[in-house]
Amino acid sequence: MAKYEAVEALRDGGQFRVRALKPNDRAGLLSAVSQSSAQSLYRRFFSPKRSLTEDEVAYFMDVDFVGHVALVAELEDDGRGVIIGGGRYILVEPGKRRFVSGGWQIVPTP
Repeated sequence: MAKYEAVEALRDGGQFRVRALKPNDRAGLLSAVSQSSAQSLYRRFFSPKRSLTEDEVAYFMDVDFVGHVALVAELEDDGRGVIIGGGRYILVEPGKRRFVSGGWQIVPTP
């Protein structure tokens, strides 16, 4: 499992964290998807979708940080991290990767 983590400041003085997706992030991932707008999910999946199937959840959680890398952005809420977005890239074939991102737009301080 990758140990990548970075903390960035927000303009309002708060902070957010970008970190590697962890095996115990399943509930956070599902919560973030359930809070996404229909338009956001349509743009990501190219069809109407309100939730992920069990196969999709398994695929999105099965990252090896070699051919499938996933990072999440989280804010702290009542002392716990809440996933608010994420991005990933997937090795489709040697030399070709597919990048996917989604979630809130967060503007770090300059």
